[in-house]
Amino acid sequence: MNSLQQRQQVADEKSCFWITVKTLPVLFVVGVITCLTAIYGRFPLRHALTQETTFTYRLEMAWFFWCLLMLVISYSMALVTDPGRVPNTPAWSFGDATPAVQTGETKRTGERRSCKWCERYKPDRCHHCRVCRTCVLRMDHHCPWIYNCVGFRNHKYFFLLLIYTVATLQWMTWTMWPTLSKNIESEVPFQSLFLTLFGTTLGGSMALLTTAFLCFHIYLMCGAMTTIEFCEKQGARGAKANPHYRGVYANICAVLGPNPLLWLLPFSMPSGDGLTF
Repeated sequence: MNSLQQRQQVADEKSCFWITVKTLPVLFVVGVITCLTAIYGRFPLRHALTQETTFTYRLEMAWFFWCLLMLVISYSMALVTDPGRVPNTPAWSFGDATPAVQTGETKRTGERRSCKWCERYKPDRCHHCRVCRTCVLRMDHHCPWIYNCVGFRNHKYFFLLLIYTVATLQWMTWTMWPTLSKNIESEVPFQSLFLTLFGTTLGGSMALLTTAFLCFHIYLMCGAMTTIEFCEKQGARGAKANPHYRGVYANICAVLGPNPLLWLLPFSMPSGDGLTF
């Protein structure tokens, strides 16, 4: 085996190692969802299905399953959907020709923004992700929890993921609290007490964190900003008007789609191509 083959083998081994490391957050999320669902099914849900309960209580359980289903669908779609890439067309390829697509964002020198790694010109709001090794259209950020970038084509799935994660965790925490209080006051096996305490604590702490994260992204969406643009704005000197702001309703439509009745469902994606705004 020559030196070139040895270096290639080492590079492949490192690549496999980092791919394994990068999938750990995804496995953690799947594990937490499975764990909390199992605990919830062991106590409040089991009580609802095995004992005589009111119609309202069963309706509450149906709401939990709906939120959980939307969470799983949104997470899966955010995970597998390509966030959007710069097309391999002459309009975005390096060259001396007059650009076919005009952009508002330029370098400090006034030249078109470009990516030296992808060898493409960048549309407005496009940024290169060093983890995914590609330029992402209207890139918000790279999210290790979905092992993907959040960009133009999967931003809605990511936002719905936050909504239904908060809804599911908040619902689980508050509806498990009576079960936890009952187990503390009465004599129950240690396993039951531990599981309810663990589930309520884990669900409550994660509900608090994800609720704050959702509020932040609601603020960004209503202000027509991505996470990257927000960080750039904080570091810039002097206040500048946001050229992408079109009003709160239009800003929401740019992320969740044009039909308000379908905003909370994982289809009816926003219009546009992610290249011009």
